[in-house]
Amino acid sequence: MTPRALPLACVLLLAPACKKEGPTDLPICLSEVAGDEAVEASSGQLPPEIWFQVLLKSYNRKTGLAPSPVKDCSGKLVQPELPPETAACIAGTNAGAPLPERALVPDDLVIVPTDDGRSLVWVKARHFDDGDALGPIAIAEWTKRGIAVRSIGAMRAHANRAKLRLEPMGSGKVLVVESDECAKDNPKQCERIMRLVPMVGDRFDERAVVLADGTCVGPAEFSLYSKREVSQGSNLRSFELTRTVSFTDGNVMMGEAVVIKDRDPSKPDEPAKVFRNASVQRPLTLTEHTIQTTPGVWEPMLAEHGSVSAPRASE
Repeated sequence: MTPRALPLACVLLLAPACKKEGPTDLPICLSEVAGDEAVEASSGQLPPEIWFQVLLKSYNRKTGLAPSPVKDCSGKLVQPELPPETAACIAGTNAGAPLPERALVPDDLVIVPTDDGRSLVWVKARHFDDGDALGPIAIAEWTKRGIAVRSIGAMRAHANRAKLRLEPMGSGKVLVVESDECAKDNPKQCERIMRLVPMVGDRFDERAVVLADGTCVGPAEFSLYSKREVSQGSNLRSFELTRTVSFTDGNVMMGEAVVIKDRDPSKPDEPAKVFRNASVQRPLTLTEHTIQTTPGVWEPMLAEHGSVSAPRASE
């Protein structure tokens, strides 16, 4: 969608937040669209700046800025509402620092149609030096009056080539975000990352991943493929991780496989030899406040068989 100047007669009215009430299924936010915007609304298309105004409270169309602190259309702060211990587990030790505020651009908007005729909409309102973006994530649908926001929450995820979809998890749904995490010193060296954000009621709710005893694993974010290399005497040892995640009837299972190979750099024509391999199936179960799982094999194999620094707990 390409932004363009809209007639002054066009008006965008943001209704106050309201709660669902019985079968009427009232929206969290309702944006009424008039003038030429109404024509675009009826076709399911709007310029990015209109979406920014729909989902961000007090967004300034003239400057393109969302004032701090950022609030969504319901008036809530755009930040996960989490207990301190959960917030610390999700943030870990590698949280990026915020970048200077800037005007929002079309690339700060991600819209994905869903199977029920609605749309997933993510506004990347704030950016960080690790490639993350933070902003409201919502499910919106077109009505005769304009745009109705049915679900909303705050999401921080990697912004690069982000793709969104909804999958079943337990008796509800989970937002699946796949994006690229790239090295700061080499933008072409990237890993595909999956992040899971459960939808609880009409809110998207960030959850920490923990083991059965409550031990923090980290945010619900996982590398789908990763590779590390380390010198082992005259050999070069490689560690390769592959993860797959399945969503079957609400049962979420992550398969994790690790292969360790050794090769002699002085003999480039000889194939690498498998030193160790291991695999495990890790269920991901939504509890009242967390996502519970079982231990993986990636970090233990790195620690046992390689003199490399183990990556963050969520990898």
